[in-house]
Amino acid sequence: MKSHTWWTLTIALLSGCVASSSLDVTLTSGNFRGIPTENGTEKWLGIPYATPPTGKLRFKAPTAFIKSNNSLQQASTFGNACPQPPANLGAAMSEDCLFLNVWRPQNTSSDAKLPVLVWIHGGAYTNGAASEAQYDPTRIITRSIDVGKPIIFVSINYRLNTFGFLASTLVAPQDLDAGLLDQRLAFGFVQDNIAAFGGDASKVTIWGQSAGAGSVESHLLYPSDRPLFRAAMADSSTGPFKSSPPASTYDKPGLPFNRLLGATGCTFGSQALACLQDVPFEVRTLLNISNAMIAGTLNSQLWQPCVGPAGSFADARASVKIQNEEFLHVPYFAGTNGNEGTTFSESVEGLNLTGAAQDEAFVNFIGHLVIDNSTLTTDIYDEILTLWPANDPLLGAPFNTGDSLFDRAEAWYTDQMFLSPRRLFFENGASLQPMFAYYFREFIPGQNPLLGVFHASELLLLFGPVPTPVETEFANQMLDFYINFINDLNPGPSWPRYSTESRSVMQLLRGNITVIPDTWDIDKTQFLLTQKVLNEFQK
Repeated sequence: MKSHTWWTLTIALLSGCVASSSLDVTLTSGNFRGIPTENGTEKWLGIPYATPPTGKLRFKAPTAFIKSNNSLQQASTFGNACPQPPANLGAAMSEDCLFLNVWRPQNTSSDAKLPVLVWIHGGAYTNGAASEAQYDPTRIITRSIDVGKPIIFVSINYRLNTFGFLASTLVAPQDLDAGLLDQRLAFGFVQDNIAAFGGDASKVTIWGQSAGAGSVESHLLYPSDRPLFRAAMADSSTGPFKSSPPASTYDKPGLPFNRLLGATGCTFGSQALACLQDVPFEVRTLLNISNAMIAGTLNSQLWQPCVGPAGSFADARASVKIQNEEFLHVPYFAGTNGNEGTTFSESVEGLNLTGAAQDEAFVNFIGHLVIDNSTLTTDIYDEILTLWPANDPLLGAPFNTGDSLFDRAEAWYTDQMFLSPRRLFFENGASLQPMFAYYFREFIPGQNPLLGVFHASELLLLFGPVPTPVETEFANQMLDFYINFINDLNPGPSWPRYSTESRSVMQLLRGNITVIPDTWDIDKTQFLLTQKVLNEFQK
């Protein structure tokens, strides 16, 4: 009996070793052991891809993390989330936060050469983390297996807000937009290491939503010298930024860099950055100051990616790059939702203003959505008031809220920040690369009618769990379009490529997935895409 017990235990231990060894990977940043899950996937969490950006590396461009020994590390928990306002991030928060995560189908062989999807979370370049539960890719991977097109999924952290987008003439050009440089370094890590997981480095698609989508578009407009991906997907890109003032703008009195110096006691000049690098984080001093500044800004939009001088990540405004056709020509899949602006317009909801008071509040709302509103002129405001008038039943959420100011604000925000930038890129890129546009119009039962088809609501159907059974078939149809594009660089035979002749967009609506012309709100977006408006909003 003892012999039988010993033999059984030995077999079990050997089996465990075999299973573990199949989940051991050797990467440029270390040796890691992944973990199997109960849902048919395997995952590696908290893999470092960059040197911790702490101390004198705070605010600096990232550098690759190089392993120091050959010890095997357990990759079973998420790495730290990057500094930001408090939230349920699924991980601790620290400046040492540049980690990524990998999921793959169970029993994927190291020579499988599967297509790879790299996810960039949204959050207005202010908050968010790859560790958030809403970004668990299990549904995406299992669906890819079910349809015979398995993929590997990678999610990344990148620096945010003050820590990732500090902007000033005092910041060296090569360090501006550090959060976007983090993403670029992570893409390079994927190129160098994804084969160890069974992925194909030549079949990488980058995908993001909101600020993540803006990030995706920015990597097309400001590409690396090294090929990092073959295709891109962008849900609700702002084209790629809501506004992108020059770095010098932030130095002006009352603007973020100037305010940060005042709050920390640092002085503008050659030693300002060194002073800011010395402000303690451990006792939450810098974090508290940054978070207080974020809280005091409309929609928490304290910083935006900026345009810098030669040598910067972004050395020209995005609209100029697009109009000059100076961008990476790769297959591109992107679209917008019906009511992108509702969740960004809640500050004006329920104010019950009419007449001149409502117009004044609308103008005030618009003026506080850009870093520097001194660029906005009266004639632009006047035209906006005309094109998005009071008490227009065609504006706003699809359930006729009756709140005129809210409806005007959300309709303008949708057109200004999402629809017109998408049209600008497609109009200038469609003849140069395969581009596929969507318009998500599905109101999900159980959601708030005031918000309509709100910003990010499509992610409920893509990542899941699908919130109501009535949406299951439609959600699967939608997800299949994405999986097809990742594998085939085409969402499917029913989806036409966008062209400046047909301007065909796929309407994503339960029971009515159909091709429609790209013409809704066309008078408004044509105005928003005039050179004068683009210049004043620094798009």
